[in-house]
Amino acid sequence: MFKIKAVIFDCDGTLVDSESLSARLLGRILQQHGYLLDEETILQHFRGRPYAGFLHDIGQYFPALDRDLFSQQFRQQSLQLLASELDSMPGAHDLLAALQLPRCIASNGPREKIETSLNSTGLKPYFGEAIISAYEVNAWKPDPALIQHALRLLDAAPADCLLVEDSASGIAAGLAAGVTVAGVHLDPATAARFAGQIAIFPGLPQLAAALLAPRRT
Repeated sequence: MFKIKAVIFDCDGTLVDSESLSARLLGRILQQHGYLLDEETILQHFRGRPYAGFLHDIGQYFPALDRDLFSQQFRQQSLQLLASELDSMPGAHDLLAALQLPRCIASNGPREKIETSLNSTGLKPYFGEAIISAYEVNAWKPDPALIQHALRLLDAAPADCLLVEDSASGIAAGLAAGVTVAGVHLDPATAARFAGQIAIFPGLPQLAAALLAPRRT
């Protein structure tokens, strides 16, 4: 199905099940500050957002919130939670173990978060140091520059590369960069928005079946 020479993976919500953990943590910290926001709303509005934008939006929701204190608590507790409770997405290990193509991570998260997530789920050996953090290149999805950095790391042309993503911002970045995009674990609104523009799969096992299928000559 895919005629590609390299694969770029998002991390959060794509390879590791961090989005739901982060949403629960966010709700818990907000409750400690006297505010209520349910997990579904958190995922709908903040999934895949650059951290600065996420923090700004939280401030818009709750103007009286001490954003500096909230950010400090969220950052610190997030790393602890990722290190102790994070799971890989179903099929992640099988896909990466079978994939015989150059690959890298391109994530909006800081490197410490990416490394913590990959190490705690056992996925780090599949990537080594082939990790690009938006904080290191000063470009956050949906800016295509992050994907362009990944293409240079992989020494791949856009037409030869697949981006695997779970968020609208990541998909938009991939399309703007000219790569083929596969969406996994998409919410209905995102799937509807990009229908016909990208390949959509329920999860990584279905993507693996398409990605690893023998090519017809």
